[in-house]
Amino acid sequence: MGTICDHEFEVRDPKNPDYSLVEYDLAARLGLSLRKNHATGEYEIFVIRTGEVKHHLCTIEGAVAMCNELEGEDFTEVKCGHRCRTGTYTKDGWVKNER
Repeated sequence: MGTICDHEFEVRDPKNPDYSLVEYDLAARLGLSLRKNHATGEYEIFVIRTGEVKHHLCTIEGAVAMCNELEGEDFTEVKCGHRCRTGTYTKDGWVKNER
């Protein structure tokens, strides 16, 4: 099972700052991806090819639950992973913690 964390979506895309730099692709057969819309604060599940938004969700937990439902299995859980424990997400990207 994979993990995903809301911290991963905090860095804005420099080319499109209303959206997160990170996008989480669902099962390839679905052609869908998850991103954060920073203008609204919502998570969006959208069609990769067209950008059409299919679902708007208020929380990362709700977004992951919808992703799992669409994929037909609990592939992903919400949990801070190794990167969150060893670094920090900033406006410039991920910065490793000094030890």
